[in-house]
Amino acid sequence: MKNTSRTLAALAALLLCIPLSAQSGFEEFIREDPDRAAGVHHSYEYIPGTETPAPRGYKPFYVSHYGRHGSRRAIGSSAERAFEMMTAAREAGILTAEGEALYQAVNAIHEDHIGMAGELTARGGREHRAIAQRLYNRFPRVFKDRARTQVHVQSSNIPRCLISMANFTSSLDDNAPQLRFDFVTGEKYINLLAHDYYEKSAISAASSALLDSMGRVHIDPSRFMKAVCIDDPARVRAVIPDAHTFMFQVWLFAGMQQDTETPVDHIFTRFFTIDELIGWYRCYNSRIYNSMANSAEFGDHVIWAARGLVQDVIDRADAALAAGSDTAADLRFGHDTGILPLAGLMDLIGPGDRVHNADASDSWQSFRRVPMGSNLQMVFFRKNGADPIVKIYYNEQETLVRGLEPLQGPYYRWADLKAHLEKRIAQFTF
Repeated sequence: MKNTSRTLAALAALLLCIPLSAQSGFEEFIREDPDRAAGVHHSYEYIPGTETPAPRGYKPFYVSHYGRHGSRRAIGSSAERAFEMMTAAREAGILTAEGEALYQAVNAIHEDHIGMAGELTARGGREHRAIAQRLYNRFPRVFKDRARTQVHVQSSNIPRCLISMANFTSSLDDNAPQLRFDFVTGEKYINLLAHDYYEKSAISAASSALLDSMGRVHIDPSRFMKAVCIDDPARVRAVIPDAHTFMFQVWLFAGMQQDTETPVDHIFTRFFTIDELIGWYRCYNSRIYNSMANSAEFGDHVIWAARGLVQDVIDRADAALAAGSDTAADLRFGHDTGILPLAGLMDLIGPGDRVHNADASDSWQSFRRVPMGSNLQMVFFRKNGADPIVKIYYNEQETLVRGLEPLQGPYYRWADLKAHLEKRIAQFTF
């Protein structure tokens, strides 16, 4: 990618200018619920929002949906590193009594991960059933229409997505048993629903550098280390040469506790101060924003990946709008790496906002924008003699499109929204 090295080189200088201690609105949300500090790993949190009535005479008839899988366990090395580090410290005899308590909590979460890393948890299944139930409750007319009983379902072939899909569609089926579901999955659908970004390796490298730089500038691990390790710096360094990495890995793994619902000491609130949680959240939030959202630095290369997905949304919506269509809904189940580029390419206000990566936490929050189970729903309405209109929900909140004039409130003419989406697809080519 052009200018990648220049971007990486500029990160440290930029980060030094950001006062982590400055009070921001997001900090109060984390103080209210420390589990939000897990950011992208925060379990789905439904917050009721405004329900603006449709313009007079319009009735809902079709839904286009994208959902990230629900709460899951940690993936790959993230499921092992904290446990391995804590085990090594325990075996070396450098843990305090508090450190031993932390080991027991980490070990309990790790036991739930054995043979199950990356898999959906029971909580994740409940999240999708609840999201589907609320969709049905808001728009029962869509799913009760005897002339529209077909539901096309596409999913990533990763098991956590497939099981999320099963829970979501089962919930709809419980409410509307006349629906007929057409399920498809495979490698093709990974490429459609969560396509790799343009120059992904460069974005990944920059995101890792951003996290490391922010952590070392803004996080002081000394209190944490003193609490969990004995007062023998040489022995401790022999086992834990990098206190920042050790603390971060424990923090990262602890964020999964809410997803697994493991009934042990709440690691976030017992072993971290609220300011430490906020600090690590801010650093990791910037990494997430930089790596999969619409950042000023890499956004074009990220949202480029959603072109095929947006075209699929357009094509399937047009087919559902055609005379004689029996389609009630098109459902898609994928990943955070799919829904955020989708929101960015659509230019949704909120999840698709563009700011600088290291400033992201002041305006863009991963616990709000891309928690487990995050979702985007487009609900189509029609009335005789008028063009169809659309309302967009992001995480079940009415959402607007930047720069596009609505017909009324949060409702857009489909012709206008479609033209906007086609223009955005054409804009992002490399």
